Amino acid sequence: MNTAISNYPVFEDETHIIQIEKEHSLLCLTWKQHPDSTLYRAGYRHAIQAALAYKVQFWLTDSRKVPYLIMADQRWMYSKMRPLLKGGKIKKMALVLQPESLMMTDKYPYLDQLDKNTKTNHSLHFDFFLDLDSAYAWLLDAN
Repeated sequence: MNTAISNYPVFEDETHIIQIEKEHSLLCLTWKQHPDSTLYRAGYRHAIQAALAYKVQFWLTDSRKVPYLIMADQRWMYSKMRPLLKGGKIKKMALVLQPESLMMTDKYPYLDQLDKNTKTNHSLHFDFFLDLDSAYAWLLDAN
């Protein structure tokens, strides 16, 4: 990620930091260490609150320090993010993972839960990356 751009810290504890990059309407959630299930969910709750408060359009999660997530936490995260993505509050979301973590990730369970009869004019833009620069470029690409 372009570290020359100033990030505004919103929240930080021993497991994660949440920053807002106002210039690009971007929330950055960075995991500093592997959280247990309770801390993982609390971190996402903090980040969702910040995303809504700052009305960000883009979301970047750096999970390279999280070697694995249990399936229940993966599905929980998707269920909490789906309304933000589907409702158009967040235009794009990128998750940066280690290659080993990416292989163990259930990639798109939120698509399974969408009501196929529901028409929406907002498409879901969610993807996985192995490095911050690629994720950052994809998030801010106008296309």
